[in-house]
Amino acid sequence: MNVNDLDTPHLVVDLDGMEDNLNRYQAYFDEHGIGLRPHIKTHKCLAIAHMQMARGAIGITCQKLGEAEVMVNGGVDEDVLIPFNIIGEQKLRRLVALTKRTKLTVAADSEYTIRGLSEATSKAGVEVGVVIELDVGGRAGAETPEIGADLAALADSLPGVELRGVMAMPTTPDKRPFLQKTLELFDARGLPHPIVSGGSTPASFTAHEIPELTEFRAGEYPVGGMKHLSIETHSVAQCAGRVLATVVSRPTANRALLDAGSKSMSAAIFDGPKGGSMGHVIEFPEANFYGASEEHGNLDVSECDPQPQIGDRVQIIPVHPCPCFNEHDEMAVIRGDQVEAFWPVHARGMIR
Repeated sequence: MNVNDLDTPHLVVDLDGMEDNLNRYQAYFDEHGIGLRPHIKTHKCLAIAHMQMARGAIGITCQKLGEAEVMVNGGVDEDVLIPFNIIGEQKLRRLVALTKRTKLTVAADSEYTIRGLSEATSKAGVEVGVVIELDVGGRAGAETPEIGADLAALADSLPGVELRGVMAMPTTPDKRPFLQKTLELFDARGLPHPIVSGGSTPASFTAHEIPELTEFRAGEYPVGGMKHLSIETHSVAQCAGRVLATVVSRPTANRALLDAGSKSMSAAIFDGPKGGSMGHVIEFPEANFYGASEEHGNLDVSECDPQPQIGDRVQIIPVHPCPCFNEHDEMAVIRGDQVEAFWPVHARGMIR
């Protein structure tokens, strides 16, 4: 099947670009002796997860229990990290069931979370690994190394949980002092930390500057995105996740409309030299995808020569691949101008 036979809008993944990314990121982490633990929240696809494991990944990262359940059901079940506070009776029941099917580690940043995990797992006669999340990015996590060490000591003292170390996100080299101080406090109190987990695809190639790291969580690297294009970790060819769209209207001399709006691309905006953009149009790089309604994408084509015409088909690199992939039921896997397969986005919508 030719790519031109696909109806639009359609999520596509370029196999050559994606395989290049899988190989070069795995090679980097292998070279530096850091385990690569891919985050499947980007692609949410069993086929891609299996490709990552086959290349040497030590396990996977799933942001939510639902994603982990899908991956384990699909045979990606060797070693799963959920870097999220899991609380509440419904989720704890599911967590207990999942511990019986895979080696499972979860993150915690509060006494509430740790005690809830311990109560649920010890009552069920199972054990779950725990890493203490550290706040290095203003999201979740222990605010200070001292708080992190106190939480670790609590986890180490309770039944049903096994303290396995720490995690942080994003792990850029400037965050190393926070990690070092935390690990010094762990060592002073005799607390184990076999896992020191870093993360963030844009920070991947600086991971070797933090020798304390034992593993790294990266999600977007197989498919890239506009941010990766801007920081030059990915070329256009290596930005393998795209949305195929059609020009459906030319209402003015300087404007074109696509059949791909926010429900195809996601509503993420990239702040670039031309202002806000919702995607990079490969065939018309001078076009500015400046906004969208749900089903219409707006292009400023005033700087394009030649200009796109009604009926033209274009491939658009999304700003943020994670929500973009989550908008689609399936992806067309292409090599050159040929469609080799259709892969479901298996964990689409798994937000619980």
